[in-house]
Amino acid sequence: MKLQHPAVFDIEDILKIVDVNNVKQLVKNIAVYGNKQDPDLYKPLTYMGDCWELFSEYFFKYFNGDHTLTYTVDYEPNLEYDRGIDARGISTLDGKPNFIQDKFKLDPTAYLNNSDNISNILADAVINENLQYNGKNIIVFTSCQGVHPKHAMSNVHCIGIKQISRRVDKNIDFWDTFKKVIEETTVNLNE
Repeated sequence: MKLQHPAVFDIEDILKIVDVNNVKQLVKNIAVYGNKQDPDLYKPLTYMGDCWELFSEYFFKYFNGDHTLTYTVDYEPNLEYDRGIDARGISTLDGKPNFIQDKFKLDPTAYLNNSDNISNILADAVINENLQYNGKNIIVFTSCQGVHPKHAMSNVHCIGIKQISRRVDKNIDFWDTFKKVIEETTVNLNE
């Protein structure tokens, strides 16, 4: 497995950030290291979002083809202009493209709402990618509860902190492999 998100190279403390065994500690580490950033060099919120997107890439690749939570195979981060789509994959439900948006929030009890710009993914996917919505091919991957139940985007497939925790908390292989993949990805760059 190779990580493609540029954050794997940009975040010098990434191995310290991911030296955890549960997602809540990961979120805390992202915030701690993010708040230490010089805003003129790396805006703290951008830093935190990039860390979360890197985690998302690893999560979807580790659980590649999962048909019970991610409904995604062949995850690829969006390395082009970001209008709301952070990644693409293929839906395990119908073999058609699906689209992933990552949203980092420090408060795991919070909900995503309009201020989080969560509607951008649907607009971009429908207008620019010819999406045929099937209920599982718009995915929001977040460190909080999910999309607010009264928000227009509440019917998209949301993978929130509770669902993520069930898969990764105390999953030794998941966290050890994450560190190993980061090391292998960054070492290969320097060769």
